[in-house]
Amino acid sequence: RHDEIGALGGALKDMTEALWQRMDAIEGFAADVAHEIKNPLTSLRSAVETWVRIDDPAQQRKLVAIIQNDIERLDRLISDISNASRIDAEMSRAEMTPLDVGAILAALQEIQRASGAAQQVEIDLDVPAGGHGLTIDGVEDRIVQVMRNLISNAVSFSPPGGRIRISARADAGFTQVTVEDDGPGLAPGS
Repeated sequence: RHDEIGALGGALKDMTEALWQRMDAIEGFAADVAHEIKNPLTSLRSAVETWVRIDDPAQQRKLVAIIQNDIERLDRLISDISNASRIDAEMSRAEMTPLDVGAILAALQEIQRASGAAQQVEIDLDVPAGGHGLTIDGVEDRIVQVMRNLISNAVSFSPPGGRIRISARADAGFTQVTVEDDGPGLAPGS
């Protein structure tokens, strides 16, 4: 139908599809969490079973170190899962607003220069004049945090006298941001 009832039906259909997608994502997340937790639990079980059977104090100390390491790993996993869930909940309730990516990058470039963190490196910014086409819908605090982390990492891994190149462009309805530096990078296969 092409009236209010049809519009309501379309909105309900869209909401139902979004709900199914969310449920699928939660199911995938739960499977990933279960897999990640089982690894240190298996290691813990093996270490405890072995520790009970051996009498050599040196071997027992090694097993205790393994147990402590696995406990710390589980603690980190649980903290990461908790943080991810909290952020996901915040993001689902957060109001998305139009954001000017070019302006955000220019502000972060200036903050790096003013803070002195980038004294040993040059930071170049390449965005279209006026930032044409570089508006995205998002949560400003989170977008700024991601961009700040990328730029800070580039600064920390760049050698003195290095150059960081930040670019942004519109591409097929998306905004692509690239941060490149003169740091060592990752070895192939990492």
